[in-house]
Amino acid sequence: MAKDDVTSNMPRSGEGMGISKHEYRDRVRKLAELSGREGFEAVLLTGESNIEYFSGFRHHAPWTLFARPFFQIITADGRSVLLTHRFLEPEMRRTSAIDDIRLYSQSGNAPVELLKDILNQFGIRRGRLGMELGCEQRLGISLLDFRRLEMELTDLSTADASDAIWRLRMIKSPAERQLMRRSAEITAKAFDECFKTARPGMTEEDVARVAAETMVTNGAERPGFILIASGRENYHILSGKPTQRRLEKGDMLWMDMAAVYRGYWSDFCRAAYFGNPSPEIEERQKLILDVNQAAIAAVANGARVRDIAAAAVRAFRNHGIEISLGLNRIGHGMGLMSTEPPHVALYDETICEEGLAFTIEPRIVSTEGIFNCEELIFVTATGAEVVRSAPRNITYIT
Repeated sequence: MAKDDVTSNMPRSGEGMGISKHEYRDRVRKLAELSGREGFEAVLLTGESNIEYFSGFRHHAPWTLFARPFFQIITADGRSVLLTHRFLEPEMRRTSAIDDIRLYSQSGNAPVELLKDILNQFGIRRGRLGMELGCEQRLGISLLDFRRLEMELTDLSTADASDAIWRLRMIKSPAERQLMRRSAEITAKAFDECFKTARPGMTEEDVARVAAETMVTNGAERPGFILIASGRENYHILSGKPTQRRLEKGDMLWMDMAAVYRGYWSDFCRAAYFGNPSPEIEERQKLILDVNQAAIAAVANGARVRDIAAAAVRAFRNHGIEISLGLNRIGHGMGLMSTEPPHVALYDETICEEGLAFTIEPRIVSTEGIFNCEELIFVTATGAEVVRSAPRNITYIT
């Protein structure tokens, strides 16, 4: 097998789907081209997901980056280098698509002087240095380290490169979409097992444990998140972690969860009900499914994301429900993070193109429960691919 064909996010056995090193290097090339057009001499990446996207290296414990940050420099002429603490060197060399890897040893502050030296070696001493300063980006170094870096780079000014980064990351390649489909399949199996197992008397934590075990058993790297709401007093809590509350007859068990597969996410909401179907519950679920379908029908190559949100608002109105979406959203982008641009909202001007990935999740919350059937969507050349997952109707547990 040629070196460029080895997938850098494969399991250690070397088997299974993944992203080729050639694709990572092509991403570097594309960012270099965008950087040149936007007037950057280079882009300095410090964020975990950005470095994973452009190098293929996925950190096993990203919270440790507070003590041992890592960096990737991509120059406008296409060169790239990784700078990392030597603890990560063996795994980085094994999995990343970047051959030039530099090392430092001290934990704590960022190696600002080494960063300056590397830029000087590349002949980058003046001009503009792109960094993760803008929309939905965060620096992987402290504010004080960033200020030290700006002081060291006396003739280089830092500028926001978030537009160029997201322009590439928002459009998922065929390999990325396949990883997300697999994440969705695993998440669907977790819903199925939870609703088969859940019974009155079990706690929310018991159900969450079933979900987590099912995800890992079926190949997930880890559960991304598991949110649960049950009981009339809790349906307004849409971001609630599982509790020791015991499930009762007459409860809706609403779950929002995602399995992470080789770094990539999916995201779904589904619900079960302890009892027999009622007209009110069935009508509300059908309404939400109708709104979903209206939003999906608005997905088209060349349409704006705001048009999808507007279609959902119109569908609610057709059912006699006036909603003021305002600055709220009814969906979000996905990929290496559970929420990314674009936002399915009336203010988002993003143009749909093949490979754009996002969720749609209009909802109704009432004393009967949470009516929310979240879907993962890929824009295709002819419309929308709805990633098939768990059943869309409410599961009744009697």
